[in-house]
Amino acid sequence: MVYTTLLPKSWFRVQLTHASEDKQPRRGGKTLIEQLRDRCPTLANPAKAYYVPPWHLPQGDMQTIYLYTQHFKPAGCAIEYEREIFEFADGGKAGIDWALPRKDAGPSTPLIILVPGIGGTSYDYYARSFIHNLRKQLPECQVAVLQSRGCNGVELVTPKAFHGGLTDDLREFVEHIAKRLPDTPLIGIGFSLGANILTKYVGEEGHSCRFHAAASVCNPFDIDMTVNKMSQPTFKNRYLYAAALTRSLIAMFTSNQKAIMAGDIELDANAIRTARNMTEFNEAYTARVFGYGSAKELNMSGSCVQHIKNIHIPMLFINALDDPMCYKQTIPIDEIKQNPNLVLAVTRHGGHLAYFGGTGLAPWLPPQLTQFVGAMLEWV
Repeated sequence: MVYTTLLPKSWFRVQLTHASEDKQPRRGGKTLIEQLRDRCPTLANPAKAYYVPPWHLPQGDMQTIYLYTQHFKPAGCAIEYEREIFEFADGGKAGIDWALPRKDAGPSTPLIILVPGIGGTSYDYYARSFIHNLRKQLPECQVAVLQSRGCNGVELVTPKAFHGGLTDDLREFVEHIAKRLPDTPLIGIGFSLGANILTKYVGEEGHSCRFHAAASVCNPFDIDMTVNKMSQPTFKNRYLYAAALTRSLIAMFTSNQKAIMAGDIELDANAIRTARNMTEFNEAYTARVFGYGSAKELNMSGSCVQHIKNIHIPMLFINALDDPMCYKQTIPIDEIKQNPNLVLAVTRHGGHLAYFGGTGLAPWLPPQLTQFVGAMLEWV
């Protein structure tokens, strides 16, 4: 438990991966990595970029479990929101939570769009702690949290809910915002499976992407490999991560069963309710309603890794090697090296979306994301 105090600080240095500087885009006389080194020193400057976990939470599982407990503690970063119900073209609805106070739209009021993990909400600690930090450092920014259909108090009104590679809803919302706020700079930040969705969307859009820049945090990259590893019969999967995700999916179905079963696709409600893992749930429900032949086909089609080569905006990826839900084997290091618009920051520790540090367990991640937002808004 105390090994973090015994190892040299260099052990905890943030490891950066990116294309050679001569291939990177250059703005205002600086390459992308030069801008990050200057404006994001604790993330990208080798002399200052370290993440040292606290001695009493040194390991990824411990950090991830502790993060879960913080979702129920708003003290310290309480955020008030204004709810907007966004209706999609197919009649579906999702809650868009705008962090208060709302600001007048315009070129000087950047909008940060957060995409939480599947089933995640604006109340999750990683979202609230980021907004809390952003308010202090970049008060001119406003934030909107795009939640999935059927989440955080919004009733599911279509048979289709969500999946880890669904970019249609994000695309429709971004296009709506681009028309409603045409002069507003947009930056996207995705977390967990929301990072996969955001990355896939940015790659699909290519040169037409509306975002000025984007960041991905704890991205699984390859959903099929991730689900396969989470389906292995280990103690952690059986009783912690995979089990919790499966329970949350079944709970979503149970609370929205009427709308889901009202669709044209024939579904076996009992098979969905009794699914033992995510693959069984997706075979019985998700793959069927979204038109895929199998859960594997759904996973492979939804993985963002195949779209990374088509990203044409600056994008930052942050992943921890001890993440117990997004595995280090899925990090596409070669693909990121080959795209000059991308930078990957890897830490040895941090768990899944946790990154607590110091004796006070202050979150390390929010300042890094805030620095990145500021750096990208300046890099024109």
